[in-house]
Amino acid sequence: MQALLNDIELDVQELKCLIEAVSNRPDAALKSVAKRNILQMRSRLDMLLQQLDELSSPATPQPEVTVEPVEEPVPAATILADRIKPAGDLRSSISLNDSFRFSRELFGNDTELMNRMLQQIGEMNSLDMALAFVASKLKVDEENEAMADFVELLKKYFN
Repeated sequence: MQALLNDIELDVQELKCLIEAVSNRPDAALKSVAKRNILQMRSRLDMLLQQLDELSSPATPQPEVTVEPVEEPVPAATILADRIKPAGDLRSSISLNDSFRFSRELFGNDTELMNRMLQQIGEMNSLDMALAFVASKLKVDEENEAMADFVELLKKYFN
């Protein structure tokens, strides 16, 4: 259940970013992604309800519990990738929001280039090799927050 809760929490954070983006600039593609995110979150909530029902014993009636949602502030400098452990490959360890941001700010809105580079980086054996590769392909500006976050993501991936 904890893994399911973590997934729901990430869905909520991504949805917040998507809704903010759609509010600032209505776009059919972003609205479609937001709707898909909501449906995925609904499905996960249904699975969580099912798991809770399976835990309760039918012989012992369980009291109804009302849970008020508590919204924890997320620091502005925190990216979602900081809060999750990398998955099997580098591409899947990047959140949707970070993917949009990296594509826009680091790869000149070229998602295909970003995905090819992430695949190549994922096949490398060390952080040093990955950083050298990134430096050879991209303008590495240490003051660029997106680049700093991308480098942090690489550090986490190779540790």
